[in-house]
Amino acid sequence: MKKLILILYIVSFQLCAQNVNVSDYNVPISQAKTLRFDGSWNWSQTGDSVKFNIANGTITFRNFYSSLPMAWFINIDASGGKNFNKYTHDIILDASFRKYIWDERDWFALARINAEHANFYKQIASDLTVGFGFGRYINATALAKAVRIESHLLRDEVIKDYLPKDVMITIANIIERESEYKDIYGDTYETFWFDDIEEEIAKSGLLEGDHVGSIGILRMRQVLFAINERVNQRYYGWDLSTGILFPLTTLDKSPAGNPNLNLLGRFSFPISWQTQINTIAEAFTPLDTAFFKKYTVRAGLDFIYELSNRINLVSGYRLGVTKPTSQNEIIHHNLNASFWYYIENNVYLTVSAGFIKQGNDPRVLTTRVGLQYNLF
Repeated sequence: MKKLILILYIVSFQLCAQNVNVSDYNVPISQAKTLRFDGSWNWSQTGDSVKFNIANGTITFRNFYSSLPMAWFINIDASGGKNFNKYTHDIILDASFRKYIWDERDWFALARINAEHANFYKQIASDLTVGFGFGRYINATALAKAVRIESHLLRDEVIKDYLPKDVMITIANIIERESEYKDIYGDTYETFWFDDIEEEIAKSGLLEGDHVGSIGILRMRQVLFAINERVNQRYYGWDLSTGILFPLTTLDKSPAGNPNLNLLGRFSFPISWQTQINTIAEAFTPLDTAFFKKYTVRAGLDFIYELSNRINLVSGYRLGVTKPTSQNEIIHHNLNASFWYYIENNVYLTVSAGFIKQGNDPRVLTTRVGLQYNLF
């Protein structure tokens, strides 16, 4: 019991000591890009006979942009593999565009397109959704990097205490403007970039000396250029939207069907500076005689926890419910958990396990070891 009280005290002390929260970071323009590649190869041989020769790879692309007048999200998930001489692939595109009606309010009109292609079909399945919604998303990764720098400077006794909230937000704004420094100063932009960060730290009056020194510059470089560590993307916000989904094409060239009523909700929040939670739920049903007799529901939860500056736990759960018109519901479960170990130069070693259960099919348990490369 005493150990539990001590742990709770330490956690509460850490939460109270930090002067800035994720939700304090509210900027007029927020953006982020991610391009990640995962690969694995499974090969085994018994005597002169090759039993397994399987290669798999996935590419994940995320483009996030949000401003007062408009926002867009582009998500691409591509996977491919080779099992001896048999090749497979699956590509999914989800792109949405939003136009906010008022800059000071969060109502928006939306257009969204989904497209998918797989190797065993000759046509692309696609649909278009138009509608409206309410809510906003903010990318607070720059503030998370500022907090990581602050923790290094505290541990190395470069600063005396946690920096004030306004200083942290200003430093995050400077970090966010890296491309602006590149455009103005060219190859020497780092000098001016770091000088401006150091100037804001000095204004707080919490520097132990006159400058952050070589150790302070080293810590900034480690965080900002992902040297020996990497800061995960941090998002916060929520939105709700509704619209009409128009099926355009199908994978097997069958009739596309009638329009559907579409409902979508999302929520993201970092519980702490080490934890990120993302949730999404979507439902659609045809606008015809099968209204609410035939439907599809999808829901997902992602949980990311930074165990250290080099080790991340990334887990997710996906639930799918499909209800045909005159049949029982078909329920799909997909649970996975991965440990990402940051090696260097944007390379991770990944160890993952998964559980899949689709309808009445037998459950599937998977394990995987692979390498991941973050291009940006």
